[in-house]
Amino acid sequence: MTEPYGKNDPLHSLPFYLFHLWENQKTGRLLLNPGPYERQFCLVKGELTPVKKYFPEKDFLDWLQETRRIEPPLKFNHHLLGSERIPSIVALIIEQKFLQPAEALELTREFLSSKLIEYFNLPQPKLLFIEEEFPAEEILIKGVFTPDLILKGFRQTTRFDHYKRFLPAEKETIARQVPAYARRLDLKSHELYLWNQLQKPLTFSQLLENSWLGPTETGRTLLALACLKLVDFNFNPAALENNGRTFLPDLEKSLQAFNEKSAFICRYLTKQLGPVGFNLIEKCYREIQEYLDPIFRNLELRTDGSLEPRAMLKMSLNELNPEDRKNLLRGFDEILAAELLLVKKNLGNQHEETVARYLSRTGEII
Repeated sequence: MTEPYGKNDPLHSLPFYLFHLWENQKTGRLLLNPGPYERQFCLVKGELTPVKKYFPEKDFLDWLQETRRIEPPLKFNHHLLGSERIPSIVALIIEQKFLQPAEALELTREFLSSKLIEYFNLPQPKLLFIEEEFPAEEILIKGVFTPDLILKGFRQTTRFDHYKRFLPAEKETIARQVPAYARRLDLKSHELYLWNQLQKPLTFSQLLENSWLGPTETGRTLLALACLKLVDFNFNPAALENNGRTFLPDLEKSLQAFNEKSAFICRYLTKQLGPVGFNLIEKCYREIQEYLDPIFRNLELRTDGSLEPRAMLKMSLNELNPEDRKNLLRGFDEILAAELLLVKKNLGNQHEETVARYLSRTGEII
């Protein structure tokens, strides 16, 4: 049984705590406002999942009618309910053809998501997580991808004031991050816009001045990105300048690790699509290069999909200043994310998962 930290810690807020549970692959029950009026949600490896034992069927039936998924009045054969063959309201809805089986199960997931998102508007719901394993036969359908659920929650939040205390100070520096799961996120245009504004670190004040979203929406979107660790408020250029030589990684090894991954993606695409595979990689690199740090103009794409530093940069790769070194590492992550998306667009989800599994086995860029 675990509770989040103090009330001034972001983990006390529902979206940040949800991400924490997802990141740590927690399985069990999340209780909101424990007590007589509590609401509970089941998580399997951090993903919101309909579990038969705890599924609120009556609330689900009410929601189906409120949202016009099924039209009242319903003429149920209540004599069937509770029999060996019809153990639940969901089964009865399917049996009497109010919904198709796949749609009914998918709606159980949508229902739970909508109910959980309602709590994003509450200032400080009390949160309690109880670890519990669920047998496979109790799970109705695969869980919701939690980062997308959190993004949807932030978009629909109408009461944002209680989140403002988690925003950075105006002089605090914000840096863009590209975690491995970024390729799976369903970012909307305004979220991508703000994320792309941070190709280079900016203070919060600079971001507010430059953003065309307006201060309120900029703050809301920034917190959504921060919640998913797509941006970092703790980036400290001054500390990096003082300690860069000690703590920054070896860029020669980082480039070697990147090249191994990128060359594999190029080989994979070429094997599946023929010579056009490299053309796609080249086009992808040229397009993303426009958004990368100018240092990438000194890196040439080779025919195997790897990058080769131009002579001047190669001689001084580990002598770059700390900010350029960090931008180079961040750019490597962004290129790989773009190449994975390229695989998905041209070959489909299964091929993307195959490539992603290989990349995960080869480890992180050092």
